[in-house]
Amino acid sequence: MKGKKKFNKHRSKHTINFYSVKNGCHIWCESFLERKYGITLEFEESIHQYASQPESFSVYGRRYTPDFLVEYKSGHAEYVEIKHTHYMNDEFFERHQLRKRVIYMLTGLELVLRSELDVDSIEVENYELLMGYKTLDVNHLQPVICNLPKRTKLSRLEKLVSNLPGGSRAHAWSLVAQQHFYFDTSKPFNAETTLMRKK
Repeated sequence: MKGKKKFNKHRSKHTINFYSVKNGCHIWCESFLERKYGITLEFEESIHQYASQPESFSVYGRRYTPDFLVEYKSGHAEYVEIKHTHYMNDEFFERHQLRKRVIYMLTGLELVLRSELDVDSIEVENYELLMGYKTLDVNHLQPVICNLPKRTKLSRLEKLVSNLPGGSRAHAWSLVAQQHFYFDTSKPFNAETTLMRKK
């Protein structure tokens, strides 16, 4: 990462938002596609932090603001433009190439193009179900997580956790939301979902 990029959390245009535990703030988006993409970043373990509409650049006299700045745990960072494919015509690609060149020249970072084809709708729906459980405190369960089954159904995990001191069905969901358990996110999350314990 060339220099330390500022992860700006506020711009006045935003109308759609969600709370990011990863960033400790609200992420403001300008479209529902941006919001969906942001939610996938929230659950991607390789990502350290991210910001929406982080800063603006002058691209041959025109102001341009990328949709996201993403920093990975590896130290790699990139700007992301996410756009519906029906807006991607020849003129758009010409502008995108100009923006890529200017941003790389100024920051040393790539501008990556993403579309709705990069956002799995079922995965996002699953994450939407789990978002509210990312903030529930499960620290009191940490000593016993390793005693829970390595492989189990969500319905069974709910029962097991509910029987623990200070445990409830919500805490079982929090263990999944906070990624102590994993599942196949390409399939709908429900009581029959198979979960795998991280450790």
